[in-house]
Amino acid sequence: MSANLVEDADAVHTYQDDLESSFWVLLWTAIMFSWSSLSKDGRSKFIREAFELGGGMKRSVLVLQTVLKFPGSRNDFSNDPHVQPPLFPDCCALYLLLKDLADLFHTCYWQPNPADWKSLMTVEALVVTQGDIIKDIINTLPAYRYQQDQAKLQDHCYAIECFARHLKGNDWPQNDKAVAQDLSEVVLCEMQGKR
Repeated sequence: MSANLVEDADAVHTYQDDLESSFWVLLWTAIMFSWSSLSKDGRSKFIREAFELGGGMKRSVLVLQTVLKFPGSRNDFSNDPHVQPPLFPDCCALYLLLKDLADLFHTCYWQPNPADWKSLMTVEALVVTQGDIIKDIINTLPAYRYQQDQAKLQDHCYAIECFARHLKGNDWPQNDKAVAQDLSEVVLCEMQGKR
Protein backbone atom coordinates (compact mmCIF):
# COMPACT_ATOMS: atom_id res chain seq x y z
CA MET A 1 0.00 0.00 0.00
CA SER A 2 1.03 3.60 -0.45
CA ALA A 3 2.40 5.45 2.56
CA ASN A 4 -0.64 7.72 2.43
CA LEU A 5 -3.14 4.85 2.75
CA VAL A 6 -1.13 3.15 5.49
CA GLU A 7 -0.93 6.38 7.50
CA ASP A 8 -4.56 7.44 7.04
CA ALA A 9 -7.26 4.77 6.97
CA ASP A 10 -9.80 7.43 5.91
CA ALA A 11 -7.78 8.68 2.93
CA VAL A 12 -9.41 8.51 -0.48
CA HIS A 13 -7.82 5.68 -2.50
CA THR A 14 -6.52 7.08 -5.80
CA TYR A 15 -4.76 5.64 -8.84
CA GLN A 16 -1.58 7.38 -7.57
CA ASP A 17 -1.82 5.08 -4.54
CA ASP A 18 -1.95 2.10 -6.89
CA LEU A 19 1.05 3.39 -8.85
CA GLU A 20 3.00 3.84 -5.62
CA SER A 21 1.97 0.33 -4.57
CA SER A 22 3.75 -1.03 -7.64
CA PHE A 23 6.96 0.53 -6.32
CA TRP A 24 6.52 -1.12 -2.89
CA VAL A 25 5.77 -4.54 -4.42
CA LEU A 26 8.87 -4.27 -6.62
CA LEU A 27 11.07 -3.08 -3.75
CA TRP A 28 9.86 -5.83 -1.38
CA THR A 29 10.30 -8.52 -4.05
CA ALA A 30 13.76 -7.28 -5.00
CA ILE A 31 14.99 -7.11 -1.40
CA MET A 32 13.50 -10.50 -0.51
CA PHE A 33 14.64 -12.37 -3.64
CA SER A 34 17.77 -10.60 -4.94
CA TRP A 35 21.20 -10.16 -3.49
CA SER A 36 21.60 -6.67 -2.06
CA SER A 37 24.19 -4.79 -0.08
CA LEU A 38 21.97 -4.96 3.02
CA SER A 39 23.17 -7.27 5.77
CA LYS A 40 20.77 -9.91 7.07
CA ASP A 41 19.97 -7.72 10.09
CA GLY A 42 19.76 -4.58 7.95
CA ARG A 43 17.41 -6.28 5.48
CA SER A 44 15.27 -7.62 8.32
CA LYS A 45 15.07 -4.25 10.01
CA PHE A 46 14.18 -2.46 6.78
CA ILE A 47 11.48 -5.00 5.80
CA ARG A 48 9.88 -4.83 9.23
CA GLU A 49 10.02 -1.05 9.52
CA ALA A 50 8.88 -0.24 5.99
CA PHE A 51 6.33 -2.99 5.50
CA GLU A 52 5.02 -3.83 8.95
CA LEU A 53 5.22 -0.74 11.16
CA GLY A 54 3.21 1.83 9.25
CA GLY A 55 3.41 4.60 6.72
CA GLY A 56 5.96 6.84 8.43
CA MET A 57 8.90 4.71 7.34
CA LYS A 58 7.50 4.39 3.82
CA ARG A 59 7.18 8.15 3.63
CA SER A 60 10.78 8.43 4.86
CA VAL A 61 12.02 5.96 2.23
CA LEU A 62 10.51 8.15 -0.49
CA VAL A 63 11.39 11.57 0.92
CA LEU A 64 14.88 10.85 2.27
CA GLN A 65 15.59 7.84 0.02
CA THR A 66 18.09 6.48 2.51
CA VAL A 67 17.92 2.91 1.20
CA LEU A 68 18.24 4.15 -2.40
CA LYS A 69 20.68 6.98 -1.77
CA PHE A 70 23.76 6.93 -3.92
CA PRO A 71 26.94 8.71 -2.79
CA GLY A 72 27.74 11.43 -5.31
CA SER A 73 25.58 12.35 -8.24
CA ARG A 74 23.49 9.87 -10.13
CA ASN A 75 25.21 10.87 -13.34
CA ASP A 76 28.54 9.73 -11.90
CA PHE A 77 26.98 6.31 -11.35
CA SER A 78 25.39 5.94 -14.76
CA ASN A 79 28.60 6.98 -16.58
CA ASP A 80 31.16 5.08 -14.51
CA PRO A 81 31.05 1.27 -14.82
CA HIS A 82 33.37 0.88 -11.80
CA VAL A 83 30.96 2.60 -9.41
CA GLN A 84 28.19 0.32 -8.19
CA PRO A 85 24.81 1.29 -6.78
CA PRO A 86 24.58 0.78 -3.03
CA LEU A 87 21.47 -1.40 -2.80
CA PHE A 88 21.73 -3.82 -5.74
CA PRO A 89 25.39 -3.91 -6.80
CA ASP A 90 24.82 -6.75 -9.26
CA CYS A 91 21.88 -5.15 -11.07
CA CYS A 92 22.13 -1.46 -11.84
CA ALA A 93 18.99 -1.62 -14.05
CA LEU A 94 16.90 -2.70 -11.07
CA TYR A 95 18.45 0.01 -8.91
CA LEU A 96 17.77 2.71 -11.54
CA LEU A 97 14.16 1.57 -12.01
CA LEU A 98 13.54 1.75 -8.27
CA LYS A 99 15.32 5.10 -8.07
CA ASP A 100 13.25 6.63 -10.89
CA LEU A 101 10.02 5.43 -9.26
CA ALA A 102 11.10 6.66 -5.82
CA ASP A 103 11.98 10.05 -7.31
CA LEU A 104 8.51 10.21 -8.84
CA PHE A 105 6.59 9.24 -5.68
CA HIS A 106 8.80 11.48 -3.55
CA THR A 107 6.65 14.31 -4.91
CA CYS A 108 3.57 12.91 -3.13
CA TYR A 109 5.13 13.57 0.29
CA TRP A 110 7.30 16.65 -0.19
CA GLN A 111 6.69 20.20 -1.39
CA PRO A 112 9.17 22.94 -2.22
CA ASN A 113 9.56 25.71 0.34
CA PRO A 114 8.70 29.36 -0.45
CA ALA A 115 12.33 30.16 -1.30
CA ASP A 116 12.30 27.36 -3.92
CA TRP A 117 9.18 28.82 -5.53
CA LYS A 118 10.70 32.32 -5.50
CA SER A 119 13.85 31.01 -7.21
CA LEU A 120 11.73 29.35 -9.88
CA MET A 121 9.77 32.56 -10.54
CA THR A 122 13.00 34.55 -10.80
CA VAL A 123 14.58 32.12 -13.25
CA GLU A 124 11.37 31.81 -15.30
CA ALA A 125 11.40 35.59 -15.72
CA LEU A 126 14.97 35.38 -17.03
CA VAL A 127 14.08 32.71 -19.60
CA VAL A 128 12.36 35.38 -21.67
CA THR A 129 15.55 37.43 -21.99
CA GLN A 130 18.31 34.83 -21.61
CA GLY A 131 16.80 31.88 -23.49
CA ASP A 132 18.55 28.50 -23.58
CA ILE A 133 21.23 29.33 -21.00
CA ILE A 134 18.62 29.76 -18.29
CA LYS A 135 16.61 26.71 -19.44
CA ASP A 136 19.50 24.49 -18.30
CA ILE A 137 19.44 26.14 -14.88
CA ILE A 138 15.68 25.85 -14.45
CA ASN A 139 15.88 22.03 -14.70
CA THR A 140 17.96 21.94 -11.51
CA LEU A 141 15.49 23.89 -9.37
CA PRO A 142 13.51 21.86 -6.80
CA ALA A 143 10.23 23.70 -7.52
CA TYR A 144 10.56 23.06 -11.26
CA ARG A 145 11.29 19.36 -10.74
CA TYR A 146 8.32 19.22 -8.36
CA GLN A 147 6.04 20.69 -11.05
CA GLN A 148 7.34 18.23 -13.62
CA ASP A 149 6.83 15.23 -11.32
CA GLN A 150 3.34 16.40 -10.35
CA ALA A 151 2.48 16.48 -14.06
CA LYS A 152 3.84 12.93 -14.45
CA LEU A 153 1.53 11.78 -11.65
CA GLN A 154 -1.60 12.93 -13.47
CA ASP A 155 -1.84 9.53 -15.15
CA HIS A 156 -0.05 6.18 -15.28
CA CYS A 157 1.96 6.77 -18.48
CA TYR A 158 5.26 7.88 -16.93
CA ALA A 159 5.35 4.98 -14.44
CA ILE A 160 4.74 2.49 -17.25
CA GLU A 161 7.39 4.22 -19.36
CA CYS A 162 9.89 3.84 -16.48
CA PHE A 163 9.27 0.11 -16.31
CA ALA A 164 9.46 -0.27 -20.11
CA ARG A 165 12.67 1.78 -20.43
CA HIS A 166 14.53 -0.08 -17.70
CA LEU A 167 13.27 -3.54 -18.65
CA LYS A 168 14.56 -3.00 -22.21
CA GLY A 169 18.05 -2.24 -20.90
CA ASN A 170 20.95 -4.57 -21.63
CA ASP A 171 22.40 -4.44 -18.12
CA TRP A 172 20.20 -7.07 -16.47
CA PRO A 173 22.22 -10.03 -15.15
CA GLN A 174 22.20 -13.26 -17.16
CA ASN A 175 20.76 -16.38 -15.47
CA ASP A 176 19.33 -14.18 -12.73
CA LYS A 177 17.03 -16.31 -10.65
CA ALA A 178 15.14 -15.48 -7.49
CA VAL A 179 16.97 -16.54 -4.34
CA ALA A 180 15.07 -16.14 -1.08
CA GLN A 181 16.99 -13.92 1.32
CA ASP A 182 17.03 -14.79 5.01
CA LEU A 183 15.59 -12.52 7.66
CA SER A 184 16.77 -12.44 11.25
CA GLU A 185 14.47 -12.61 14.24
CA VAL A 186 13.99 -9.07 15.46
CA VAL A 187 11.65 -8.21 18.30
CA LEU A 188 9.38 -5.44 17.03
CA CYS A 189 9.15 -3.83 20.47
CA GLU A 190 12.94 -3.46 20.54
CA MET A 191 12.91 -1.89 17.07
CA GLN A 192 10.29 0.59 18.21
CA GLY A 193 12.22 1.38 21.38
CA LYS A 194 9.38 0.33 23.69
CA ARG A 195 11.50 -2.12 25.72
